[in-house]
Amino acid sequence: MGLISIGGLGSGLDTKSIVDALVAAERAPKQNSLDRLEADVTVTLTGLGNLKSALDELKTASLDLSLTSNFSKRSVTVSSSEFFTATATSSASSGQYDIEVTSLAVGSTHQSQVFTGGSSTTFGDGTLTFTIGSNTFDVAVSSTDTLSDIRNNINAASDNSFVSVNLLNNVTSGPDTGSILTFDSSTTGTGNDLAVTYSGDASLANLSTNLTQTQTAGDAGILVDGLAASSSNNTFTDIIQGVTITTAKEHSPSGTTDSLTVSLDTASTKSLITSFVTTFNAFVDVTKELGSANTAQPGILLGDSTLRQAESQIRNLISSTIDSITGDFNSLSAIGITTTQTGYLEIDNDVLDKAIDDNFEQLDDLFTSTDGFATQLRSVIDTYTSSSGVISSRESSLNEQLGRIANDRLSLDLRIESLQLRLTQQFAVMDAAVAQFNSTQSYIAQQFANLPGFSSGNKDN
Repeated sequence: MGLISIGGLGSGLDTKSIVDALVAAERAPKQNSLDRLEADVTVTLTGLGNLKSALDELKTASLDLSLTSNFSKRSVTVSSSEFFTATATSSASSGQYDIEVTSLAVGSTHQSQVFTGGSSTTFGDGTLTFTIGSNTFDVAVSSTDTLSDIRNNINAASDNSFVSVNLLNNVTSGPDTGSILTFDSSTTGTGNDLAVTYSGDASLANLSTNLTQTQTAGDAGILVDGLAASSSNNTFTDIIQGVTITTAKEHSPSGTTDSLTVSLDTASTKSLITSFVTTFNAFVDVTKELGSANTAQPGILLGDSTLRQAESQIRNLISSTIDSITGDFNSLSAIGITTTQTGYLEIDNDVLDKAIDDNFEQLDDLFTSTDGFATQLRSVIDTYTSSSGVISSRESSLNEQLGRIANDRLSLDLRIESLQLRLTQQFAVMDAAVAQFNSTQSYIAQQFANLPGFSSGNKDN
């Protein structure tokens, strides 16, 4: 609750303004000190947050370079993707193969007779059973279900995962014109033909056992360098180790082939290295801004020890050699990555390309071994950005400091409120005393004025 006072009635002084001035003078030094401290802490927190983000980005880039799997990728090229496509895992060996697609995997298809009653044709009560191998499901049919209803019920059956039924209208076969149902199985491979049976009314035989099979389920077939292979679907995963081939179209005429080439994915490796250099240079931009000594706009972490230490450790690592590597490619500079005078990294593409082509295994070790460059860099960054790292510890300490500043502000408010109350009371007492004095003075003056022969004016001599 705020203070309510009407001062100066007895003394004629503006006691409220005097109290406000005294309170403001008492508050100002401590409040200014807290404001400066809070601003400094907040700015430092912002700077550390920016540094941590830049380090995290650098760690992500170094993580990609520290994974052996990223140096063992294989690229696959085919002379034409019209007939087949392919992918390869790291277990695939480099090589070139001639591939001919001789057949595609297909599912069986069936067709009903022509129903001259059209889509509104009905049948008796019963059940249709659809089976491929061990997979089966039933569809109930009532005497009121039309041909269209039966098609819809089959397709909508919850346990139907392998057959699609279509209704064709105004179809002519011989002397009859009407509607037919076609049954297309999605299960491919030799021996996986669809079987449809019924129980109940004999009319359901025309939707099951009396169907005409128009296509038999069959395997996909390919020739790899003249050697035959088959698959129950259009995917081949074992004919070439580590390579998956997916067929799309038969070659024609017979004997026509397309080439499949498996090789090391050096382009992917170079892309990772290039991406790391780009990320590192972005990190340099951040540290330069944070530590800028420009007097017009100094960096918010200028002179900060954490910034200096992080920069120093990372730069020392960039220029170091990897002890476990005995060959020539034991440093970043050896593969064409050097530091410019302004602190950025640059790539000599000719040197890097030659290192990738001629010494791919050593390149892998340079980054991914236990003491590899990327492995060490991740470890260094962790000392700053992990939950127990330097930056996290400092952020925790600075946030605690902000908490203490907030408490100090509350304490200051309480102290100032107490001071204002005390001064207001003291000035009120003073004002009352002055008022009493003035009243007494006025009374004495009046008494003197009433004495015989007393005059407050001067008498002539």
